[in-house]
Amino acid sequence: MKQKKSFEQIIRLIARISGSFLVVFTVVFGIATFIDSLGRNTGNPLSTLILIIFGIWGIALAGLVLALWKEGLGGFISLVSFVTMCILNFFNPDAPDSRGAIMVFLIFSLPSLLYIYYWVLTKNTSSKTK
Repeated sequence: MKQKKSFEQIIRLIARISGSFLVVFTVVFGIATFIDSLGRNTGNPLSTLILIIFGIWGIALAGLVLALWKEGLGGFISLVSFVTMCILNFFNPDAPDSRGAIMVFLIFSLPSLLYIYYWVLTKNTSSKTK
């Protein structure tokens, strides 16, 4: 029983560390890109699809933050957002390579999958102890 608890805690810790890292990395990268774009005015407005994808990306990151407290709900919101974002990217004519988008999707969805896995493990464990 103790070994099962420690496995669950390791899954949760990996999900928390990787999810927090992805959120911080994305925010820092986004701020740096925004500051860089202020210096150069290219005059190319972003398409509506790109703005929708960025909005969904924000929801996915918010889901990862929520998963710190509510693993199941936050992991589900984040995973659904990342899947939606990946699907929308296939319709983006400006995207140079779909395979690259799939790799980014897999990397960014890993914490979401770990949160959901942890939630399922703990849900099954708590229902067996009752």
